[in-house]
Amino acid sequence: MNKQAVDNYRELLQSRLEELTLMNAQQNSDIHYVKETVSRIETIVKEQNGRVRNNESAIARIQGIGGMLSIVFASFIGWLFKMKG
Repeated sequence: MNKQAVDNYRELLQSRLEELTLMNAQQNSDIHYVKETVSRIETIVKEQNGRVRNNESAIARIQGIGGMLSIVFASFIGWLFKMKG
């Protein structure tokens, strides 16, 4: 290889190295943005889980009260039929 070819190779190598450095910087920036976004999503999911937990406990209370009322009404209707018979 002559000096011209070596210099050309070095220039190509240097330009490729600069391209890779720019790409790496962009990827680091993208990774940072993704991490921030995932953090925000985790916060939102935690808030939603708290709301869901509260709603599930309210639904369980309503179901319990409904179950008790159905037993009371069924017993009352049974008692009425027994009184007629």
